Amino acid sequence: MPEWIAYYQENRENALSSIGNMALSSSYQKELSLWVNRYLDPIGLFRTINAKREEATDPFERIRLQAERDLEFTILLANKKDRSGSNILLLESNLLLLFNLMLAHMKNS
Repeated sequence: MPEWIAYYQENRENALSSIGNMALSSSYQKELSLWVNRYLDPIGLFRTINAKREEATDPFERIRLQAERDLEFTILLANKKDRSGSNILLLESNLLLLFNLMLAHMKNS
């Protein structure tokens, strides 16, 4: 397994651990975990990119927009208590950053 895949898988596991350790509603925790498993899994994302190559001229941009939109919809499912701390805002921005870094790495490879 290439070293970069192990690095991004470790990031995914750390993100899931952080979500599990935060005081979030079970529904929001579930949705965030689903987002992480969909967009921070390097092998799954690689397969998705390859599948979209036939559908789109720029599959990377299409997936990036889809990930951002999906995270926005996930955030809409959070209740007021879920959104009250600064830690969740930091986590959400870090999730998107990790995704964009991984996507850029895949695009440049």
